[in-house]
Amino acid sequence: MKYLHHSSTLLAAALLATAVQAQTQAWVSLATAKLKLDTACAANIYVTDINNDHYPDFLTLKGSWAIGAEDALNVYLNIRDTSSSAPGARMFVDITGISGANAMPVPDSVSRGTIVAVLADVNNDGNIDLIRGNYYHRLESFTDYGDRCEVLLGDGTGHFTLVHNGLSGLGLVNTTGFSLLDYDRDGNIDLFVATWFKDYNNDVWDHGYLMKGNGDGTFTNVTAQAGITQTEPMYGCSVVDWNNDGWPDIATAPYCRTPGQLWRNNGNGSFTNVAAQTGYNARYRQGDGGQNLCMWSNVPEDFDNDGDMDFFFSLVHGGADAGEGRSVMVLNGGKDNDYKLTADIGRMTRKSPQSTHLGDYDGSWFDLDNDGLIDLVMAQGHYQPATDRIYIFRQDQDHSFTDITGELGLIRQETHDLHLLEVLDFDLDGDDDVVICKDAPPRNLNLIENLIGQDNNWTGIRLRAPGGVNKSCIGARIYVWSDGLKRMREVYAGRGNNGGQQPFMMLFGLGGHTGIDSVMVVWPDKENTTTTIVRPPINRYLEITSGGLFVPDKMQESITADLKLYPNPAHDFILVQLSDNSIPERVEVYDMLGRNRQDATVYNSGGTTLYCALAGLAPGQYLMKVSMKNGETFSRSFIKER
Repeated sequence: MKYLHHSSTLLAAALLATAVQAQTQAWVSLATAKLKLDTACAANIYVTDINNDHYPDFLTLKGSWAIGAEDALNVYLNIRDTSSSAPGARMFVDITGISGANAMPVPDSVSRGTIVAVLADVNNDGNIDLIRGNYYHRLESFTDYGDRCEVLLGDGTGHFTLVHNGLSGLGLVNTTGFSLLDYDRDGNIDLFVATWFKDYNNDVWDHGYLMKGNGDGTFTNVTAQAGITQTEPMYGCSVVDWNNDGWPDIATAPYCRTPGQLWRNNGNGSFTNVAAQTGYNARYRQGDGGQNLCMWSNVPEDFDNDGDMDFFFSLVHGGADAGEGRSVMVLNGGKDNDYKLTADIGRMTRKSPQSTHLGDYDGSWFDLDNDGLIDLVMAQGHYQPATDRIYIFRQDQDHSFTDITGELGLIRQETHDLHLLEVLDFDLDGDDDVVICKDAPPRNLNLIENLIGQDNNWTGIRLRAPGGVNKSCIGARIYVWSDGLKRMREVYAGRGNNGGQQPFMMLFGLGGHTGIDSVMVVWPDKENTTTTIVRPPINRYLEITSGGLFVPDKMQESITADLKLYPNPAHDFILVQLSDNSIPERVEVYDMLGRNRQDATVYNSGGTTLYCALAGLAPGQYLMKVSMKNGETFSRSFIKER
């Protein structure tokens, strides 16, 4: 049943809003330097927790994408800031050199740079894995150096190992996007691969590829069986249950030649393209033969809280004139209207400065002020760098969107001429922050810290997969009810151009509501099993299993923790973490003669992943000892190299 915003509901929402109403520059701050990201460069960014401490980490792509670009991927771990006395302070440490993320399929060969990636647990071992893909642009004249779409399995410490798998059998594929799904709900993660041209000069297109996950990190090509054979040049893809039938559907982000494809999941292993019947159309402004807009990103979300999934289309080559198309909100008509989609160009109001040739590359949903109405951040670049910029659109009570970027003080050099972006709660304080990537070299990365969201109430949800559900819970739906406010979000990985990705934790703003009536999770298993939590606490992250709330403190006696040290062997630093994320009271380093080495600087500042500087240690073997408040100790040896 559709959820309607009656006038009484709107009045209640207005009365419950906090005293903070007008947006100001105090709402946000550039935190790049504070987080030790001053030298980080990226064109693309992927965000999720790769070392199982719940804090979101980064994988970035520099954007060189050239022959011999061996270090295309960079890996950053999010750890406690050891130099700050501020509670909850974080920093990012570059562990690219020991991550294995750039391992080549053909050793010692010239390698093509990676352009697309996606992260999830594809082999069901509890650790996040990496899938990466390549883009060859003019494939018809490209020399094959052996690179392919590849799977790299993670070990839960930020290290990945390249494995042979069914993806490499695709051969040379011009990859532009990855989206993960469990299309048959068998508990194994599958993959949709968006492609560009086979031959650009002769206008020869390719189709997308559906790769069935076997649950062990390998994949089988089931594209033909699924019926996904209609060709189309794409800039990316997304997956979402567009028609509320419990089966994940596939939406392509088309290059300028076509309006796009919406592949309805028939629930029997096959798909049907229903774009024409439903109105899924990048050329919405003038029909199929109209303005050649290129869709870089198609971002699903139930932005109007009516219980069905809408889209934001991020479109390139649009304009601001009345007769031109541009990036747009696309409304889902719901069950009563056969889930038809309608582009509403009047929903978004932009302010100056504006470009006349719009390069709207990316967008992402986030509730900036946690008022229960989700907002939008958009990245624009390339065509008119002086006016290409970040846009932050705040959602109003009537579900229209107003550009508040200027009021936030974000029209500045660091936020001009952008490429892709992502949202994340980097410090787990209950509000989403934004990381942005510049379009032009050196492609500096910047992080915008949210300073206002925590002034409203919120809840965060982590899911712990039961049997029959993929470990990353991709495709799960989470519903939150609070005093007439209803919010629904869906867990996904891989969105739009180059496979943009958020953490698997989902945030819900509650505004001035002081409690939650219930939270319901619909699991993506064969039966669409549901779990309901009544009156959970607010303003914290909740972990939900099929049996209800997961409370680690009640299970500590049955858990045997493991001490993790990485990288090992180490050079300048080593990271210390207990597998159950319990917090040590004391951390010490001993040499093989049993001497406590004070020249190893161990920062024990209350975080779950600790940083130990090793610059003062001579090369050799050492012992790390971790002591807990209850008297329990853990120890493990490590090697310090030159």
